[in-house]
Amino acid sequence: MPGARNWRPIGAPAGGHVPPALRPWIETPGSLTARMRRRCDGAFRVEVVGQYWQRPWRDERRPVGVREHRLAWVREVMLCNGDTPWIYARSIIPTATLGGTLRRLRALGHTPLGRVLFGRYPLRRGPIEVARLRPGDGLRRDAEHHGEAPAQWARRSVFRAGGRALLVAEVFLPALLRAEEDAG
Repeated sequence: MPGARNWRPIGAPAGGHVPPALRPWIETPGSLTARMRRRCDGAFRVEVVGQYWQRPWRDERRPVGVREHRLAWVREVMLCNGDTPWIYARSIIPTATLGGTLRRLRALGHTPLGRVLFGRYPLRRGPIEVARLRPGDGLRRDAEHHGEAPAQWARRSVFRAGGRALLVAEVFLPALLRAEEDAG
């Protein structure tokens, strides 16, 4: 099963037009955690949905070099404004990435991954890709299972440090779009 079937670089058609209210969120090169902290006025929180070993989906394996049938550490969280989920995030961390200073990625708990990615040991971010999620896409299914339907837009990028990589995909939920449109 693919997480999404139509990943495109930012700026390329992604199966529709990104709503203007979501564009700054999708295109921001920095940390969504930091952006949410500023926007949520002290109500930001991370809700851990799951952390486990799993075979990544087909479209997740290649960007981080995980071979078919190999396991990776998968972390799923909701980034929330109070009790309202705004972003569903799924991270794929290959076994080889979990050594050295990055071994702590398995024990983040409610600590935002963004704190590690953009913190003391910054990783280099690759290009951001965007997708309009379709029914049947794994990311859409999982985001809607834990959040709100319909989850239609996502972005992802690979972070690298010393030859090690991890993939982070973020799905923008309808509550975020409504909040941004209301803030206008």
